[in-house]
Amino acid sequence: MAVLASAAAHADAKKLTDIVIGLPSSASLNYSMFTAAMELGYFEQEGLSVRLQELQGGAVVMSQVVTKSIPIGTGTADPLMIANQPGRSRLPLKFFYNQTREYNWEFVVPESSPIRAIADLKGRRIGVGALTNSHMPVSRMILKDSGLQLNRDYRFIAIGSAGPAFSALLNGQVDAYITFTTNIARFESSPEGRQLRSLPIGDRFKGLFQNGFFAHEDVIKNTPQLLIGFGRASAKATIFCQQAMEFCLQSYWRHFPNLKPRDSDAQSEHRLVESLKAPWNAYFAFPQGQVRRFGEYPQAGWQALMEILFAGGEIASKYDPATLYTNELVARINDFDAAAIEKQALSYRK
Repeated sequence: MAVLASAAAHADAKKLTDIVIGLPSSASLNYSMFTAAMELGYFEQEGLSVRLQELQGGAVVMSQVVTKSIPIGTGTADPLMIANQPGRSRLPLKFFYNQTREYNWEFVVPESSPIRAIADLKGRRIGVGALTNSHMPVSRMILKDSGLQLNRDYRFIAIGSAGPAFSALLNGQVDAYITFTTNIARFESSPEGRQLRSLPIGDRFKGLFQNGFFAHEDVIKNTPQLLIGFGRASAKATIFCQQAMEFCLQSYWRHFPNLKPRDSDAQSEHRLVESLKAPWNAYFAFPQGQVRRFGEYPQAGWQALMEILFAGGEIASKYDPATLYTNELVARINDFDAAAIEKQALSYRK
């Protein structure tokens, strides 16, 4: 279902290029940077009019980008790495923008739960947003590291990503829930929310990059400016929202009024803004001492992901991960005045 469109009142729509961005799930608070970019005119400055389209899982998004039904998709790299392993028909896709630079999926349980470790999930039901979610291969590996095998020791149940999913966790339909950090923050800070407890995962998983943007190789080759403009507007909005989170939250609710809690008040909104700051840091997890380069992928991160998927049996043999991503657009994506964006954001802070 198409859920969001941008159009600046002062812009001539005929001069803008319409692009659709495929999302692997519903448009959560992760995407408030897009609504902010729309309202601030960042996409229009790049000659773009952006529309978000909700799809069911990363594999579905990739199929849409492969057929060129949509030009850009977002998700994790696991499905593409598995799909393009030797011996399979290669998907002509590449990631071109690294958005979430560290692992942001958590196994959560109610605070009162006796479950304290991943190993304690033996014999349990684990909730996930969808069985096709792109985090699933790494989640299976996290469980395998604790000696647990799918169907033998646990089973996954699709419960979605919003309020009903947390209700399923709290009423015992599932014993644990795997979801992303901003979704947890939204729930815990809501009037009906309760404190949840995250189960610790192994250190080797914590440094994995997560959501990024990918496109068909033909799009990267033939219309790189479209991807550069999209990436640059996204980078600007990422910086802006870190400095003016309240504006971005209000922007999100202006575009998605049905997702604003009905009993939301100033106090609960302030709690939500504060709770979003920690997960937002995943967009700024740059190597210490190095210049920030939004969108850039670390080679070591791709190699680490391949080692994990190989060890977990998700891929039969290792291969060169450089075939799955490109950093060739990064320099032009970062061709803007970050200090000016920060200054602009400060003027929007209350």
